[in-house]
Amino acid sequence: MKVDISEYKQGLYKSTGGLIRVFLKEKNGKIDDILLTGDFFIFPEESLDIMARSLKEVTLDKDAVLGSIKEIYIEENIDSPGTTPKDFANAIMAAIE
Repeated sequence: MKVDISEYKQGLYKSTGGLIRVFLKEKNGKIDDILLTGDFFIFPEESLDIMARSLKEVTLDKDAVLGSIKEIYIEENIDSPGTTPKDFANAIMAAIE
């Protein structure tokens, strides 16, 4: 499946654990589609896919994004040494600034 990335905004954020890269498509002030990548460790391995699915339709407000990510961390028992939910929220917000 090919994706036209010209419709996506990119955000970068350097956490203690590594660089977080976000590709974000916004619609009506909410996350329409999102891809999370980077050079950090995160467990379980499918955590980024789970996080991306869970963030769709979340309002692009730092508190809303951070709250959603924190919930996902708890529900999925995510471990990301050196990278926190706040770091992911910062990367997402960098994409829309």
